[in-house]
Amino acid sequence: MTFKPLTLKDQPIFRAMEKAAPPTTSDTVFTNLFIWRSYYRPLWVEAHGCICLIAAPEGEEPFGLPPVGPGDQVAALDFTLAALRERTANPIFRRVPEELAEKLEAAGSPYTWEHDRDNDDYIYPRERLCTLGGRKMHQKKNHYNYFVSHNQFECIPITKALVPDLLAVEESWLATKEEQNISASHLSHEVESVYELLRHMDELNQIGMAITIDGKIEGFTMGELVGPDTVVVHIEKADYEVRGLFVAISSHFCRQLPEEVVYINREQDLGLPGLRHSKESLKPEFMRRKFIVRPK
Repeated sequence: MTFKPLTLKDQPIFRAMEKAAPPTTSDTVFTNLFIWRSYYRPLWVEAHGCICLIAAPEGEEPFGLPPVGPGDQVAALDFTLAALRERTANPIFRRVPEELAEKLEAAGSPYTWEHDRDNDDYIYPRERLCTLGGRKMHQKKNHYNYFVSHNQFECIPITKALVPDLLAVEESWLATKEEQNISASHLSHEVESVYELLRHMDELNQIGMAITIDGKIEGFTMGELVGPDTVVVHIEKADYEVRGLFVAISSHFCRQLPEEVVYINREQDLGLPGLRHSKESLKPEFMRRKFIVRPK
């Protein structure tokens, strides 16, 4: 069995695995693997009832990702390790969810693991983000109230006709990030991921919403249902200068979701201080912990 590059045509296989065993973390959801493929260059193959994954970023050491699917994930990890050893002298797995680390420990597998805080997913109750209720959300509620009272806004569904306007918002967001000295390479792949998500929004089953102020789109967000009760938010872009805009986008997006949605996964902060502050300020219910796993 040979590992092969990921393409959009592979989506049905991944979605079937996700349906049989919904991912608990965001990294191996097909959409993320696909829209970030220009950076991570993921390779995959089916083995032991799972999809085995290797990321091979250009100019970096390849690393394994946790297997996807309902099969024997420990055996799938061992299988991936053998393939990794052919590609690098320092095989390693990243973004491994806590439950798989526990399975490795229970099986007595020859691995060591360490917590990777920068890549933990932030999980929020949908209801709290909808209402912004409670003492914890008092400051966010104030920002939201300010936004509502000072702006003529409208929430609209995202369609492909809006893509040029949405890319303009992305360009504005990019300018603020360039001022924060984030690497040009990371920003380039970030822009590519947004473009790919917008370009393939229908095929990737995305739920999207934009906010207009005085008829102009000033922010938008997109995500998808993963598992029976969780929506993963893939992107959220807006004008930082508009007070309360980000919290308004989050709140109104959550209000339009199906009733069965209980949790919102807003992904990781990558160790970026500004992003960490933003995600922590929304008061997550809990974190989906991830680990770096190495063979002994």
